[in-house]
Amino acid sequence: MIRLAGICLLFVCASAQAALVTVSGTDVKFTYDDATLFGTGYAVGNGIFFMPTTFTAESNNTDGLVTVSDTLYIEVELLGSGTAMTQFALAEQGDYQLNGTTVSVTATGTFDVSSDTSAYSDSNALSAGALTVQGALTEWQIDSLIDLADTVGWGQDTAVTLMLDNTLTAESTLLGDQAMIQKKFGAFGVNVTIVPIPAAALLFTSALACLGWRRRH
Repeated sequence: MIRLAGICLLFVCASAQAALVTVSGTDVKFTYDDATLFGTGYAVGNGIFFMPTTFTAESNNTDGLVTVSDTLYIEVELLGSGTAMTQFALAEQGDYQLNGTTVSVTATGTFDVSSDTSAYSDSNALSAGALTVQGALTEWQIDSLIDLADTVGWGQDTAVTLMLDNTLTAESTLLGDQAMIQKKFGAFGVNVTIVPIPAAALLFTSALACLGWRRRH
């Protein structure tokens, strides 16, 4: 596949320390580069979740605008025949803390699914919305869904590339002000729906289960 070959070449050229890792779920396998801020990926059912530990933007006193960003590519392929992927769900989680009158934080990005078997693709812009709570450590969350049926002529696929691009920003301009935002354990999961399609609520099962496990521990 031309797309897969191109992405693999990009990974090799980007960093001599990079390594492609493949983990298998129930019906699909995931291949990704482990040299990103997203950390190590763990397969759960037909989903994969990551536990970033250093994906943090922090601005104190007069540091001004601090931006941290990274992009993760995941190749998703079916393990067997007679099935197809139709929907992809994303769940991200982190926290932030604001202290001061000049502080602000944001969590934004893009979630994209591109076919490895055709020219089809679809993407969603991501935003955690307004993050304005002062003082307490506060959780932020992003949920997104890409349904291949929304793209005329696509509908289902057997091999795709998932792309998640995240940008965190923190800003402070006065002495004593502090702003911090981070992605945490179980920050996001991608669920792959295999034909026949289960109930829509099941799309987020793996991602939400990971986030729920984190909260209990």
